[in-house]
Amino acid sequence: MLIRIMLVVSLSLPGSLWASTRTTGELPEIHAQQVQLRQQALAGQGRFKELGAAERQALVAQQDRFLALTKGRQSLDELSMDDKLAAINTLEAINATITRAEDERLVCERIKQVGSHRPTRICRTVAELREARQAAEKLMEERPSCGPSCRDTPKMMGSN
Repeated sequence: MLIRIMLVVSLSLPGSLWASTRTTGELPEIHAQQVQLRQQALAGQGRFKELGAAERQALVAQQDRFLALTKGRQSLDELSMDDKLAAINTLEAINATITRAEDERLVCERIKQVGSHRPTRICRTVAELREARQAAEKLMEERPSCGPSCRDTPKMMGSN
């Protein structure tokens, strides 16, 4: 939970402050941790005892994606912004698989605000995204697609 809070706080920092909070030895440590987790997952040991074979394979695929994105890098700052977001999202997906907390997984995306060409990073949990999608669907279902005059038109046509 502390790591998630630190991630959210660090993602909301301005770029210059973000760069100053990163350490150069971070990615090698993460790579070592992922290799250790992979060995445990493939052996079905520790916290991976209850994971099914399909979930283990999905975890390994996510780790492969992360390792490919960050291969030869010492820091996330060496990645492009899109690759950095993909790496962070992949780590969150790995964490969600391990902790079985899919609803708490952070999903970050870059969007351009209306009237601006500057992309903004937005991070929300899977649960927040689902709630927003459901609210939008509910609004679309409840909201009439046309005014009162178009609802009356078929009645008038049928009465002639």
